Amino acid sequence: MKDPAELEELISIYALGALEGEELEEVERILASGSTEAHELLEKYQNVTSHISYSSRGKMPESDLRAKTFNEILGSEKRPIAEAKPPFWKRFQLVGFSFGAAVAAMLILVLFSSGNFIDQRLDAKRTRVSDLEKVMHQQRLTIASLQSTLSEKELEIGELEENYARLDELSEFLEEPGVHVIQLANLHTDEDAGGGVLYDTDDNQAMFYCLDLDHPPEGETYQLWVRADGVHKSMAVFKVDNRGSGIVKLEAVSDLGNIEHYSVTLEPEGGADKPSDKLIFAGDHRGSSL
Repeated sequence: MKDPAELEELISIYALGALEGEELEEVERILASGSTEAHELLEKYQNVTSHISYSSRGKMPESDLRAKTFNEILGSEKRPIAEAKPPFWKRFQLVGFSFGAAVAAMLILVLFSSGNFIDQRLDAKRTRVSDLEKVMHQQRLTIASLQSTLSEKELEIGELEENYARLDELSEFLEEPGVHVIQLANLHTDEDAGGGVLYDTDDNQAMFYCLDLDHPPEGETYQLWVRADGVHKSMAVFKVDNRGSGIVKLEAVSDLGNIEHYSVTLEPEGGADKPSDKLIFAGDHRGSSL
């Protein structure tokens, strides 16, 4: 649809007969299309132009003015033709192009700003993720530490349960009426350590116990010996708990023969076939320490 102001401008020039080129073709095409607005405008301006000739009242210019005008036209130098303004629709096209370029530039600016905003949001998200990963790593370390502490406590509980079980066993053994206590001599540098043998003649059982004994050096172990009929026999290899306590129960003691002596030595890991000279405890079966 043609802009009303532009259409009126074209119709007015058309009525004067001064319209040419594409603008002329455009007006004729509009008139041929039967546009009521265009025909009304044309009729209005044709009425006006039809009266222009009467406004001069048939007067002609004076002869000297007419001659001067012709001389001016014929005798003048060739002047450069002024560049005509582009047709109205072309001017509108240029304006439309400028407007389109402005819109495109605005869109580019918006996209650029949006891109920067998105980058900032992504950076903020990455920073947040990094902070959360650090927190999670610290929490994992805390959980691992708690699990380690829990494992240690469970081991301590296990050792305490074993100690109580040994104490119960030792208490029950001591309650037997036929139990004799054989105190063993401490033969090493740990003066606080002590050891002995509880011998139950009625049940034919014996129990070795030790208290406050240090852990053996790395790669070594304690070994309990019984000398019967002049021969040393290994009863057990053992280690002590964190409190330095240890218990070894001996069954069917009479089957060993004529027991003469008890001893504990320090031997290589896994034990030895015969006792070494690294004596820890020793005492004879009659109850006197060696």
